[in-house]
Amino acid sequence: MNPKPTNPQLTEADLDRALTGASDSILPSSGFADSVMTAVYRQASAPAPLPFPWKRALPGLVAAVAVLALLIATIVSVLESPASLRAPAISLNWQINVQTLAAHLSHQTSGATWLVISLVISGACLLFCRRLASPR
Repeated sequence: MNPKPTNPQLTEADLDRALTGASDSILPSSGFADSVMTAVYRQASAPAPLPFPWKRALPGLVAAVAVLALLIATIVSVLESPASLRAPAISLNWQINVQTLAAHLSHQTSGATWLVISLVISGACLLFCRRLASPR
């Protein structure tokens, strides 16, 4: 008993016979080519997908970047202020201490700045709601 049986040697004729397989040719079912061509034609005649409305999204992206920059600048200025003006900026439950931030900002800004900021935010909200509610 041989533990490792040897594989028989294949000849070129054996390979040609196995690869040609003239008797085992596969044919598609009836109507397959027609259904494929119909699907291809339908896909080719479909309208192009709508492009993303970058012109409408750009103001929102710019506003988001501006708010993020303002937030980072405010946090940096709070962290660089003397220790007597600031308290811990984050409480134990990870919420921002708004009173400390407002107290720090009130030392640096006047009421007119807050008025302008509130008007800008309110105007942006109104424009956004108007855009959503208007018929197209």
